[in-house]
Amino acid sequence: MATIILRPEKSFPPRNGPVCFDTLTLRPGSNLNISDGTVEQLRSHPDFPQYERWGVIEIISPKTEINPNAPQPSELSTMNVDEAEKVIESCPDIAKLEGWLTNESRVTVRRAINRRITAIKGGNE
Repeated sequence: MATIILRPEKSFPPRNGPVCFDTLTLRPGSNLNISDGTVEQLRSHPDFPQYERWGVIEIISPKTEINPNAPQPSELSTMNVDEAEKVIESCPDIAKLEGWLTNESRVTVRRAINRRITAIKGGNE
């Protein structure tokens, strides 16, 4: 079983809702417990490589462990946008996210922080 993270706002044109690949519908955020067969079916879909290149879809294998107590960096300004987005997606602390938001000037990173805060407050993560 794998987890598939969907970030439709990174697609072109940007979207807000779910994305369908034949019979598989992925909703924004984390899609948990996706079977290996379904993951292979997704990988074989002709649109998958482009979505993966854009960073819209990320497949996390079950071997990957996320440690919620892992130390978080104090600033995002030393990272490029892709690294910052990965750190933001793994951060469970709203206070830390809001602290980053006050110091961040890059629009893309600010949007990622706001999306993460909304996801945590909405119970989607």
